[in-house]
Amino acid sequence: MLRLKWVSLNRQKLIVKIFSSFLVIIVLFSGFNLLSVHLFSNIVQNEIIQYNRLMLKNTSERYQTHFERIKTLLFDMYMNEATVAFNRQLMKKSEADVEFWTATDPLKVIRSQAYNPMFYLNNLLIYFNSRSLVIEKEGSVHADMMFSQFYVSNDYPSLFWKNQFYRTSNYVLHPEKTFTVTNLNSSIKAQLIPFSFRMPSSNYQVIALLDARLMKEAFYGTEDNRQFMIVQEDGSLLYSSPGELSARDIPTFLDGKEYGLSGDYYFFFEKNEGSPLTYVTAVPYSNIASKVKNASWTLVLIFAVSIIIGLLTSVFFSRKLNQPVKQMVNSILRRDPVKLESAIHEFDLIHQNIRQLLDEKDAVHQELVDKRSLLTSFGYINKLKAITSDINDWKDIAEMDEPFIIVLFQLHFKTRSVEDSEMKTDRMAYYIQEYIKVLFSERFPSSQTFQMENNQILSLICGTDVRDELDRALMMLKTIVDRDKAYFLVTMAISSAYEQSSQFNEAYREVLDMVQLARPVDESQVIRERSSTPTQLVFTVPQEQELYANLQAGNDLNCITFMNRMLYQLDKRGVSVQQLRQLAEGVIARVVKLLEPYGIDVNGSSYHQQQLVLMEECYTLDQFKQFYAELFQTSAAVIRSRKNEQDPAITFVMDYIEKRFADDVSLDQLADKLNISVGYLSVYIKEKTGANFSDHINAIRINKAKELLSDNALSVQEISVLIGYRNVTSFIRMFKKMIGMPPGEYRKNKVLAADTESLDHR
Repeated sequence: MLRLKWVSLNRQKLIVKIFSSFLVIIVLFSGFNLLSVHLFSNIVQNEIIQYNRLMLKNTSERYQTHFERIKTLLFDMYMNEATVAFNRQLMKKSEADVEFWTATDPLKVIRSQAYNPMFYLNNLLIYFNSRSLVIEKEGSVHADMMFSQFYVSNDYPSLFWKNQFYRTSNYVLHPEKTFTVTNLNSSIKAQLIPFSFRMPSSNYQVIALLDARLMKEAFYGTEDNRQFMIVQEDGSLLYSSPGELSARDIPTFLDGKEYGLSGDYYFFFEKNEGSPLTYVTAVPYSNIASKVKNASWTLVLIFAVSIIIGLLTSVFFSRKLNQPVKQMVNSILRRDPVKLESAIHEFDLIHQNIRQLLDEKDAVHQELVDKRSLLTSFGYINKLKAITSDINDWKDIAEMDEPFIIVLFQLHFKTRSVEDSEMKTDRMAYYIQEYIKVLFSERFPSSQTFQMENNQILSLICGTDVRDELDRALMMLKTIVDRDKAYFLVTMAISSAYEQSSQFNEAYREVLDMVQLARPVDESQVIRERSSTPTQLVFTVPQEQELYANLQAGNDLNCITFMNRMLYQLDKRGVSVQQLRQLAEGVIARVVKLLEPYGIDVNGSSYHQQQLVLMEECYTLDQFKQFYAELFQTSAAVIRSRKNEQDPAITFVMDYIEKRFADDVSLDQLADKLNISVGYLSVYIKEKTGANFSDHINAIRINKAKELLSDNALSVQEISVLIGYRNVTSFIRMFKKMIGMPPGEYRKNKVLAADTESLDHR
């Protein structure tokens, strides 16, 4: 019997190989699954730990953001005109003269904020010390009554808030305590976190009573098996969700870990930069172990079931595959193809596929014949663009016989930002195209949108009276895409109205020219008509000489000042981004050529290409300024580093004018001290430094003037005399030439910047 079975088995070699292959696959996957079960516990545990860390990080950011929002609210309430006016009455008038009815003005403000759900407030109070008066969302009340009847807490009695008027700090976040809150209808227990603000020596303070339960549910969640705590800088608890742990149970990990196991709990820590608060989550170890165990048993059960199913399906499919193949081989050997008695029908399927391939070949041939004339009609565009659209859509355009307008969307991807994201440019372009298609199809049902290439999308809109609706749609689109301006910008060009489809090439040329008019601003732009732009940007001969001389001398400061002045003038003339890039290409070429003798790899073009890539990332005037600053600083550093030999004559000249710039220093004096002619010294200074003697002394004087202008004690006239200008008009003219603004305006800007910085620190 065994021999007969073995002979029978040998007759079915194919089925043996198929079944053996299935068994090998099952064994391999079994080994993999066993290894997965072995490693799964650690992986799941790590995933749970990472989940809790991420959740705590998000919670801390939400709490911190909310506390900053409440700070702003307290400050606004404190500085509110109605609050200040009412406090002024309480301070200056007798009780009989105080117009207490004016308390309704701050009361309205309090109510509008206290009932705002985004603040999670139970109440908002203004406590006036001089009259012991409290204004809250329900009205006004005496402070003693407020904290002994309506908001009662053993930790925050009336005396506590009275003593807060003697503290030195402005903002204080008080620990969460239980308050008995009583109103006309009921009395409830509430967990509240007081947050108070007052200025030093002020008569009043603003107190926000934050609802701790609502904040916890909104920022952390309602999971019961974890305990959430907020720890203050001194180690005390600002807030703790219900649980058995207290502040002394929180461990301290000396190695700086953000989580760790202590006792029966996993503790997770998160501390935001600049915040004194530490956020802690305590998760029972048994909870994590239970999840890991359940997941492991589930995986084992799935593994066992998969082995059984794998064996059964191996037998079934081995027989299923072997039978039709055996019949097909017999049919081929008999050269009598017959229909297979199998659900797979290999032979019939092959025959059917061959027939289908022939049919498809005829269809493709006919489609190519149909497309030939269409491709000829749009030959110009197809030579320029790899159109990624259905050709049938273009066939509809070719047959169109009504007026139309086209809109070209030129996408400018910011390479650095896109590389940092997980999205690729082709996917971004696809999503933008789909959004444009949906937006336009709702407003213009007959419109069609195509992706011309990765950074170019084109929409065709039929009709003549569509300008207003189109403008509204594009402004809406601009608002949407500007949210992602960190990754890309869009220039939208609207063509004129054209009458016939044969004018499509002309319309396309028009919008191609229009997108080149985009201005250097960090936002998407809508270009509605052609406008005149400045002619090609080139330097004048004096400008060329000035830039080259400063570059050769390694004077990056003068180069930067020169280019900033140029960019300011060009921006006033309405220059486009494209023109600024053409100008930048010329400057890069000059710098690269100048650096060639200093060993920069010009022939390999690595430095040149690198600067061109950086320039392509510039979209705003400030970005171009930053680009030029880095370019000039880098090139100047190279030039200066190679000029190792220090010229004693130049050193003497620079030291002399640095120390005596306020005196009537002349080139004659220096020439006499160096025992050389004035003409030779002038040429020598120009050759070695790239700037004239007068340029050096003016630069030193103006830098000193900038320092003196920071002090309001001196007038412009006095500063002019101190730095060596006997004529204040000459000083103002030179200051404006080098800095770009008069001394008075520069001083105002410095004062304004100082005030802003002071307010930010406050």
